[in-house]
Amino acid sequence: MDFSVKIGTLKERKIRVSSNQTTSFLWEGENVLSTPAMISEMEETCRLLLKQQIPLDPEWDSVGTVVNVKHLAATPVGTEVVLKAKVIGVEGRRITFEVEASDSIEKLGEGIHERFIINIPRFRAKFDEKQKRLTEKAKGMDKEK
Repeated sequence: MDFSVKIGTLKERKIRVSSNQTTSFLWEGENVLSTPAMISEMEETCRLLLKQQIPLDPEWDSVGTVVNVKHLAATPVGTEVVLKAKVIGVEGRRITFEVEASDSIEKLGEGIHERFIINIPRFRAKFDEKQKRLTEKAKGMDKEK
């Protein structure tokens, strides 16, 4: 499989902050875009960039492996956020991105994200095997009690 992802490739997308992407502990009612939600949207932007670069094959996708992001500013529900991803490194199937999130006033977050291109059937087989082993181990621990 050819994964010719080019350094410098850019992806930009816009989202509108929804109430299910916010913190719930600051004050009553809708709050601000949470750090995990912002990072999730940054990751998805990178994933979509890769989906545009790699051949359309349902057996291949990518998973996040490294996140190093600073959350710089708060933004409320209903705000449009622009997410940007830029490929800054390619090492085989390991791709590194520079990521950024901004609203119309300021930069909300920035950082580095790394993804690894995976073969879904192989990934799933390894996952299923691990799940089986964990279940067997948990059953063994229950018997010891």
